[in-house]
Amino acid sequence: MRYPTLLAFVVITATDASASGLSREIVADIEKMIDRESVRAVAVGLYDNGESNVMGFGRLSNDDARAPDGNTVFEIGSVSKVFTSLLAQVQVDAGNLDWEQSIASVLPQLEFANNAVASITVQELSTHTSGLPRIPDNMEFEDPMDPYKGYGRADLMAFISSFDPKKLTKEYAYSNLGAGLLGVLAADAADADFGVAMQREVLQPLGLGDTAVGLPQELRNRLAVGFSNGADMPNWDGFDALAGAGALTSTVDDMLRFIHHCLNDSGLDGSITAIQQRQAEGTTALGWHIEELDDGSIALWHNGGTGGYASFLGIRPDAGTGVVMLTTSTEYMPVTELGMAQMSGRPHDTETVDLAAYPGAYELAEGFVLTIFERDGRLHGQATGQAAFPLTPESEDTFSFKAADIELTFERDGSGAVNELRFSQAGNRTLAKRVSDDLGIRQYDVIEVAADTLQEYAGRYQLAPEVVISAEVRGEQLYVQVTGQPALPVFAYEPDRFFYKAVDAQLHFERNEDGIVDAVVLHQAGQHRAPIIRE
Repeated sequence: MRYPTLLAFVVITATDASASGLSREIVADIEKMIDRESVRAVAVGLYDNGESNVMGFGRLSNDDARAPDGNTVFEIGSVSKVFTSLLAQVQVDAGNLDWEQSIASVLPQLEFANNAVASITVQELSTHTSGLPRIPDNMEFEDPMDPYKGYGRADLMAFISSFDPKKLTKEYAYSNLGAGLLGVLAADAADADFGVAMQREVLQPLGLGDTAVGLPQELRNRLAVGFSNGADMPNWDGFDALAGAGALTSTVDDMLRFIHHCLNDSGLDGSITAIQQRQAEGTTALGWHIEELDDGSIALWHNGGTGGYASFLGIRPDAGTGVVMLTTSTEYMPVTELGMAQMSGRPHDTETVDLAAYPGAYELAEGFVLTIFERDGRLHGQATGQAAFPLTPESEDTFSFKAADIELTFERDGSGAVNELRFSQAGNRTLAKRVSDDLGIRQYDVIEVAADTLQEYAGRYQLAPEVVISAEVRGEQLYVQVTGQPALPVFAYEPDRFFYKAVDAQLHFERNEDGIVDAVVLHQAGQHRAPIIRE
C-alpha cells in the first residue's frame, strides 16, 4: 500500500487573502455575508499543484472571536457522499462488492415488494439514478434538531423492502436515502459498521486524522459552533443508518490532504481516481458532480448542508487545483456559488453592471413568482417558498446560477424597460411576465419577543397525517422543524407571526378564546393550518 503524503500548509490571514489566490470579489462577498449574519465562520483552503493556502474569516462562536483556521472542525454534510462512494469503490476493488450488483443480490435476506426496486444497482445509488426518494417516509424525527437520529438499520430495511412505486423513474434525482443505503452496503462488504469501515478503509489510509463519522469528543474542542441567520444551531450527531449521506466532520487541512490525493492518485491503490470517472453520459461521477467549464475542461464538486453548516469541495484534475470552503451557515447555495466561482476562475464582480432595471416580481406560473432583488451589490433570485440564490452576470441582460444550472435572460420592451424574463434550468425554459411587486416575496423586520412568550409557541402541530410541525425554544431562540426538513430558527415580525430567513415561509400562531396557542398556519406556497397535538 502507498502511504499518504504529508502536506506542508501555509496559513495566511484574511487580510492576506488576495495574495493567496482567493479572488478579491469572493473575499468581499464573504465579508458581506458575515456582516449581515448569514454566515459566522468561514475557512477556505486552496490547492494548486502541491501548494496549499488556508484562510479564516469571521468568528468561531458568539463567545469566541477567533477566526477559524485549518484545524477548525466543521460538519461537512453531503460532501460525505464522496467518501461514501470511495468506501464502496475500495470494496469493489477488493472484490467484496460490484457496482453492477442489484441491491436484492447484496441483501438476500430481504423480500422486496417491487421488482424494480430490487433491481436497483449499487452504482445507481452513487449516481442518484436509483429512483429512490430523497428521504424515506418512515422517518419519525425523534429530535427535530437532529433529524436523522434514531433512524436505524431495521427502519431502512423496512422501507426499502416495502417501497412499491407505480413506476420507478431511473433518472437523476438527488437522494439522501440512496447515499445512506450505499453506505450500509459498502460497510457490510467491509464487514463492519459504517463508522469503523470508513475509518479503517478510507480515512486512516489517507492520513485524514481529523475527519470522522460524527463528532468524537477529541474533535469537539476545535469545533466551530453551528449557525443559521443569527442563531446558534446544535450539531447533527445521529445520522445512524443514513450516515453515508452526510455524517462526516472534518477540517480544511484534512480536505486539502484529500484534494492532494485526488489530484495525484496517491493512496488507496487507484480507488480515489476510479470514482472521478464520468458515469455513462450523465452529469455525475461516483459520488461527485461534474461541471463542464467554459474552456471545455471539467470540474468535480460536491456541496453540503446540515442544520448549521454549509460546505463546498471541488477539484480540477486537468489544472491540478482544488478548493474547499467550510462554513457555519445554512445558506449553502451562496457558499456553493462562491466555491464554483473560485474553482472555475469565473469573475462574478457586478460593480460595473447597472442592476437597477432588474429587481421585481416575475410570474413563472400561477401562484409561483420569482422575486429578483439586489443585496450586497449583487443580484439574487428567490422563488415562492424557496431559498434565495445569487446571480452572476454572463452578458448584457443575462445572469446565471451555475450550481443549479439556472440561467435568466431579461427581456426589454420598446422603451428599454425590463418587462419579462426567460428562466432556463436543465434544458427547460419558461417565460415569466413582470407582475406587481406586491406578488413578490416580502421583506420583514425582526421584533423582540419575551422569553416566556416564546415558550407559548413550543409544541407539536399536525400538518398532515404523516407531517408534523415541531416548535422548540432553545435559549432565547424559537426553532421550527417540518417533517422531512431540518429545524431552522424563525423570527417574529408581528405578535404571533414569524418568518424564516433561510427560505420564503412564514408561521402564524393562532390562539383560542382563552389566549392559549392552539394552532399554527404555515404560509409556504399557500396556507396550511396545523392544530396543536395535545399529548
